[in-house]
Amino acid sequence: MSFPVAFRKNLLAVRPYVPGKPIEDLERELGIRNASKIASNENPLGPSPKVVQALEKALPKIHRYPDGGAYNLSQALARHLKVEASRLLLGHGSNELIVRLGQMVLNPGDEVIYGDPGFFVYSSTALLCEAIPRPLPLRDFSHDLKVFERAINHKTKVVYIANPNNPTGTMIPLSEVEDFLKLCPSHVLVVLDEAYYEYVDNPAYFESLKLLSQYPNLVVLRTFSKAFGLAGLRVGYGVAHPELVAVFNKIREPFNVNGLAMVAAEAALTDLDHVKKVAELNRAMRKKLFDGLDRLGLNPVPTQANFVYFEIPQTDSLYQQLLKNGIIVRPMGPKALRVTTGTEEETGNFLKVFEAILMTKGIGKT
Repeated sequence: MSFPVAFRKNLLAVRPYVPGKPIEDLERELGIRNASKIASNENPLGPSPKVVQALEKALPKIHRYPDGGAYNLSQALARHLKVEASRLLLGHGSNELIVRLGQMVLNPGDEVIYGDPGFFVYSSTALLCEAIPRPLPLRDFSHDLKVFERAINHKTKVVYIANPNNPTGTMIPLSEVEDFLKLCPSHVLVVLDEAYYEYVDNPAYFESLKLLSQYPNLVVLRTFSKAFGLAGLRVGYGVAHPELVAVFNKIREPFNVNGLAMVAAEAALTDLDHVKKVAELNRAMRKKLFDGLDRLGLNPVPTQANFVYFEIPQTDSLYQQLLKNGIIVRPMGPKALRVTTGTEEETGNFLKVFEAILMTKGIGKT
């Protein structure tokens, strides 16, 4: 018997998010150990030892609900960012913040602008809210904010700008973001998604938080999932106008950040040397990965994140061949792959195995 209750029609258009293949699944399927997952932009070094120590100390208290206001983490984060705590949003990953922001401002028929290819959740949030997704093609794999500017109309309610962009890793200089904000109507919520902030080393990128006082329609999102190594605990945060934060706190779930996650995030902020170490490894492996793919004639896209994106034919076949060799990467549609920077061993092994696979298929320079 079919399910008797009717679902909202807009939900039928929403596709489920497909995460990178878990290591455990691949090892079970192939009967192997020590598979390499360089698919989901995770931090290969893991969290700071201080995080692990703080979690061990907190474990006996998990029978208690956490602080619903996340006071300690909010104060620590406010000091770290040099902003008022009243400007902070905290969520179950920045993913939750993206969805909640959409729920706060989108009405049926509103339009949502974002770059394509881009993060899946921008479009699914629009559909969830019965709004209209308007993906705009990237130019040279990067956002063209002048195209965004021309696309805005009276129906536009939210603009998502991923900087660096996922999946391409390209970066927009802060000056271009500010030029866009100057011309963007104030009724449009501009969400600047900086999930890969800690990996950027281009000096033209930084200081987005300084724009918040001048542009109250701006929200800056970041996360502890990437460089801080807390992907399994899910802690995202945003910085925004206090009135927006107040409304967010009305609609978020109670205890939307769990107790262990808050403890871990607070401890992570006490060990910025570990984050620096993660960023330094990423910088070296990003160059090694980029140079290796470039040597193979694959034209990787210059990146400021912790992954490299490149277009290539026979994507699915290449992905499957890599899986058979115990390596998980991320196919991005039928004609591109995204590879996360890993450890020295993981990065070198990927390049070696991938070159051998390409040789059998006659692709690239081998």
